[in-house]
Amino acid sequence: MATMNAGPAVDDRSPELDVIRGFALFGVMLINLYGHSEYAIPAEVLAGLATAPIDRPLGWVFDVFMSGKAQALFSMLFGFGFAMFLSRAEARGADGMSLYLRRLAILLVIGFAHALAVFFGDILHIYALTAFVLILFRRAPDRWLLICGLAFSLLAGLIMTLHLAFAEAATGTTPALAAAFEAGNARRWIAFMAGDYPAYVAELFRGMGAEWFLSVFAWSYIGTVLGRFLMGYWLFRKDWLMRPADHAAGFRRWAPRLIIGGLALSLADVAIGASGFEPGVAAQVGLEVLHRAGQLTLALGYGAGLVVLMQGERGRRLLSGLGDVGRMALTNYLMQSLVYLFVFYGFGLGLMRYGGALTCLGIAVVTFALQIAFSRWWLARFRFGPLEWLWRSATYGQWQPFQIKRVPETAPTGS
Repeated sequence: MATMNAGPAVDDRSPELDVIRGFALFGVMLINLYGHSEYAIPAEVLAGLATAPIDRPLGWVFDVFMSGKAQALFSMLFGFGFAMFLSRAEARGADGMSLYLRRLAILLVIGFAHALAVFFGDILHIYALTAFVLILFRRAPDRWLLICGLAFSLLAGLIMTLHLAFAEAATGTTPALAAAFEAGNARRWIAFMAGDYPAYVAELFRGMGAEWFLSVFAWSYIGTVLGRFLMGYWLFRKDWLMRPADHAAGFRRWAPRLIIGGLALSLADVAIGASGFEPGVAAQVGLEVLHRAGQLTLALGYGAGLVVLMQGERGRRLLSGLGDVGRMALTNYLMQSLVYLFVFYGFGLGLMRYGGALTCLGIAVVTFALQIAFSRWWLARFRFGPLEWLWRSATYGQWQPFQIKRVPETAPTGS
């Protein structure tokens, strides 16, 4: 591998950031499993499950506490991380922009390979594409990072909402995008459960077209992710998360406010959705903003709350497993997709046929416990997760230090 800039030998990591990232990864996995009910599992299959009486209220709990919140938190952390990477590279005198672009290009390749060969719901390719746009805000004042971050986070989803509303109003029928998505759901159920990998991959390619990049859905979603990236960039500029002990009082003050406010918004959102209320266009706009506001506020509350817990020795000890998973976020995220492939789908146990909320929770808890154990074992021996090490080495154009070298203990000498 050609030499560019070896970079720092060891990550200057924040334990709080790793714990928040690990928490977000659990939520992402849980909601990715539970989200199959929206794009791959027929409603009649879910309704016929023995767990259906538990699944419905448990699903509401997921919607209130985790759906969209984990992804919002993970997205803000990505924006924070890329801002930190660029800043630190430039502080060392390296060509920060060149390294940043190289890092994004590698992530984009990983993301598309993941999306087209393993998991329909990959987020990495969206993160890479959005991070290219983030460059445009590199010199923006803090105030504009916050304003634009809030605007995109809360309002970008309206592109999709208004498109569907006006398309239905104009034709009086189901919008073409919604119809394509419904047809895709039926195809995916068959493809995901069949155990025919070539047919499965063909469905991944097909879904990435009409239902994703050739629709307003992708661009509406990218706008939302950009807003969350900008929020992460703004948080990096504030330096609160890099010196959390210095700002502990502020975190203690804001954590309960954000959590309570976020839960109130999310409860209202879920309650209105469960009520059967059929909103007009104006009400749909208001509900979309309510939906995104609940996600963003509660995500920020979770992050602040974890920082508060991390300020005590007991909290650090109890949350250390989350930190181990968070240090290997890329590896663990992609490993979770193998669970979907070989545990949930027809290539293995085929548990998607039982994919109600209770089954998804059980799979998520067991898988995440194994990830904590594996991450702890791995990091006792190596500086980085395996994919983090490869990504880092490719970014800097030079193999990075990997294995932890232990100094052998010497026996005491006699007098």
